[in-house]
Amino acid sequence: MTELEIHLENCYGIRRFKHKFNFGESKTQLIYAPNGVMKSSLASTFDDIAEGKVSKDRIFSNRINHRQVKIDGIDIEKDEIFVIQRMKSADFKEASTILANEKLKNEYDALNSKLNESKNDFLKQIQPLFGIKSNAVESEIESVFRQDLFKMFERYDAEINEIKEPIYSAILYSEVFNDKSMKFLESKDFKSKIKDYIKVYDTLVNENDALFMKGTFNHYNADTVTKSLKDNNFFSANHKVKIKEQEITNAKELEDLIFNEKEKVLKDPLLANTFNEIDKLLNSNAELRKFRNYVEENQEIIKEFADLSNFKKKLVLNYLAKFKNEFNVLLKLHKDSSVQRDKIILEAKKEQDDWKNVIDIFKRRFTVPFEVHIKNQESVILNSEPASLLFKYTDGNGPDDTKFLGGAELQESLSTGEQRVFYLLNIIFQIETRRKLNKNQLVIVDDIADSFDYKNKYAIIEYLKDVLDDPHFFMIILTHNFDFYKTIKSRLGAKINYQGNWTTTRKSGEIELSIGEKRDVFPILRSNYDICDFTFIACVPFVRNLIDFTIGDDNNNYLLLTSLLHMKPERADKGINKTEEITVQSVLDVFNTTFQQTKIKANLNYNVFDLIIAKAEEIYNIADGNPIDIKYKICISIGIRLLAEKFMISKIVDPNFHNHILKKQTGQIVDKYRAEFPLEKDNLGILDRVNLMTPENIHVNSFMYEPLMDLTDDHLKILYNDVKTLT
Repeated sequence: MTELEIHLENCYGIRRFKHKFNFGESKTQLIYAPNGVMKSSLASTFDDIAEGKVSKDRIFSNRINHRQVKIDGIDIEKDEIFVIQRMKSADFKEASTILANEKLKNEYDALNSKLNESKNDFLKQIQPLFGIKSNAVESEIESVFRQDLFKMFERYDAEINEIKEPIYSAILYSEVFNDKSMKFLESKDFKSKIKDYIKVYDTLVNENDALFMKGTFNHYNADTVTKSLKDNNFFSANHKVKIKEQEITNAKELEDLIFNEKEKVLKDPLLANTFNEIDKLLNSNAELRKFRNYVEENQEIIKEFADLSNFKKKLVLNYLAKFKNEFNVLLKLHKDSSVQRDKIILEAKKEQDDWKNVIDIFKRRFTVPFEVHIKNQESVILNSEPASLLFKYTDGNGPDDTKFLGGAELQESLSTGEQRVFYLLNIIFQIETRRKLNKNQLVIVDDIADSFDYKNKYAIIEYLKDVLDDPHFFMIILTHNFDFYKTIKSRLGAKINYQGNWTTTRKSGEIELSIGEKRDVFPILRSNYDICDFTFIACVPFVRNLIDFTIGDDNNNYLLLTSLLHMKPERADKGINKTEEITVQSVLDVFNTTFQQTKIKANLNYNVFDLIIAKAEEIYNIADGNPIDIKYKICISIGIRLLAEKFMISKIVDPNFHNHILKKQTGQIVDKYRAEFPLEKDNLGILDRVNLMTPENIHVNSFMYEPLMDLTDDHLKILYNDVKTLT
């Protein structure tokens, strides 16, 4: 891989981006981009290519999209891309979600998803027969048969398909089996009465030799035969049925015969008397009135009450038989899916050594207060089992000082920072798997700095550095964190050079990359302060911090430089002029002393305050779209603060108010101004922006300068101009 050519338009907020990266010059392309410029948008676009999806602009969806990514003139392939997304959430995921060969996991999840969707559709179809919520049907069936749903389907497959005409399909499950009815049906009194009822019923069936015979041909057999003959136009073909010498020539005669024979049994006085005994029990309880009416209307089910467990099974099996075709389609899908799942699991088992390698890498490089263990590798990858990932905690040497945690128990015990580490396991596994392919891999790293504590952040950098030793691996690393940007640039060393170091700018909606600083900013400040006025001014907060850290904040040189970051009065006791009268010579002496130099500079008697304002004005006049580097941002930030403080001090009633402020001067002056001029809303709005945007840029964070780097050029220029208009 030598040249990567990217041309994007209207992709997730990227209006237009066109650039060629030369991986022949640098295996790593490091891009510093403030939030909202391009990082996640570029990563999402590459993720789309890897997933075979179309990219789009989520907000302006009507805009025409263009996406072209070529490697050495040929369209990049899906399997040449691996995107490491920033971990946006600290929520802990189950083991299989974190630890997974993505391809196997996706195949496995796709099988399960399709099967679950089909299963849920089927359960919705049979739900009206149960009269309970759809999501409760599955658990009810599993409770009745004491088996997993699909295991039950497999076991009773033949029996369900042998049911030609389902019986009891008009019986509503919830009307018979609910809390109130079950309490009654399982009572001693009822069980005694039902035995009497069945004894009489069986006797009557045996005595009815005109049609029925116990255990051989009953009411339901007769109904089934009638329906079958009718549905198949048996009588329309001039066929006849002979029952005990009685010849039946049409369906109406057969239905009447069966109805009459049924009535003989069910209306028999002896059976009716036995039913009345049951009816008395029902009528004695007002809560059972609805159930009593239902039983009276469906007396054919009474005999089933002798074996409630069997009756439940009979109802369910007949419900399933009523939707036999749909049942068979679902069962076939389950069996086919099982075959595919077995193949995937077999493949997952082969990767056991890979997983061990991943865990070894994790243990060597990353610091967490536990040991990571894998239980049942194939289940970890595929089944989301809570105990698949186990974490061993040790707190002492005693027998009770070691604890293994997994699943939900683990989730409750881990801190947010520790949870975030786990997504590294997936990153490592994906990379180690791809290393075996011996094929070019472009790794897009999207701002991972915020996902770790410092120790593990540097550990992932070192891991990526080792990966880059593989001749097939190339990287684009995106970050908004200036400190992380500097660290990457430093630690990757020879893996990244001047031609692979970029900063971003947005001009008229188009994103452009500019060559980043070849050297770290601070050595440049140290070496150039005598020949560059911008560098000279930018050194003020830098040197001030050095003095603070090495000598202390009561040092005269520290106090002198502080007087260039705030509007300060003369300190005659310290030999320090007021802010507007401090000369270049006095500051140069401080710099030379601190850096142990003997540099000389022109215009030594020139006031530094005037120099700051003049250079801020030059920066303000730089054409829009031309990036201003960090020394310019420091200069204009100092100018903004000094002009703002000068304005407020000129208007505050007590002109000496600020003379004795030792800490957070700008904020205190703004508060005083607000108290005296509460109605000057426009001015207060500008001053609040000054207070918000400049303090950390010029003081405590001056070694990182990240907040300052994150501010766009436009923000600083607009604020500078607004401060100049304060009246």
